[in-house]
Amino acid sequence: MAKKKKNDLPPGVEVPENYDAMGKYGVKSESKKVKKREALIRILTVILVLMLLFLSLMFACSSYINKAGDFTVTMDKDAYNMGIILSETKDFKNASRFLTGEKCVDMRDTTLDWLPNDLDSIDGSHNNTNGQSFLAYTFYVKNGGTVDVEYKAEINIEAVSLGVDEAMRVMVFHNGEPTIYAKPQKGTTDKLELNLNNQGESEYAVDKNFVSSTKVMENKVDLFRAGEIDKYTVVVWLEGWDPECVNKILEGEIKMSMNFFCEEADGSDGSSES
Repeated sequence: MAKKKKNDLPPGVEVPENYDAMGKYGVKSESKKVKKREALIRILTVILVLMLLFLSLMFACSSYINKAGDFTVTMDKDAYNMGIILSETKDFKNASRFLTGEKCVDMRDTTLDWLPNDLDSIDGSHNNTNGQSFLAYTFYVKNGGTVDVEYKAEINIEAVSLGVDEAMRVMVFHNGEPTIYAKPQKGTTDKLELNLNNQGESEYAVDKNFVSSTKVMENKVDLFRAGEIDKYTVVVWLEGWDPECVNKILEGEIKMSMNFFCEEADGSDGSSES
């Protein structure tokens, strides 16, 4: 019997014109296609995993922001390491580097005269959305370290929508002394906002303008002695007498943070007299 040639086909089967080429290279070409397909699948899998990780991170950040509420207080890491601490109570039983106020839901317009007189007398969150609509948060800062320091406090606007900050007022009590901040009169960069009633009479003016469009205030304390405690109360409301306080902004939102930074006071020798 004659030996069957490598390229012989069964009887009755036509020989393709490129039979020899297929015989030599068909398997190799198919192998390359499989490898390319597998490589593409691996690339798509990696892309899908990265997208899922990105979405998870965005969701986590969103959840964190929502949980953090409308107002947060943060102590700089270096300041915290020097012993500067925060607390919602003067006894500092639960001292921390980070505090958060309760979210003020459905803030409506109000005015300074409607605010209660005990705003600086209640610790922690004491918002009111029943007739008087405002956010209020009281906390303490303590120099628990061994050296005198100087510190800077600033309130920043982290996010805002629908121009709600145009009619916003921020009153900051520092050791019992209040200061009211607002954006400058609309169309100006430096005029203090006036609050005119229906008769066009001025109800009151704010004390200081916002430092910028994203910073409400900044305050520097040149000497904060070891063991000393400072008290802060921050009150936020939508001023009803402000011309920019229109229905549209009542659906807006704003998130702010108060941050503290400090360094050793000039002339400090590393110790503090009692």
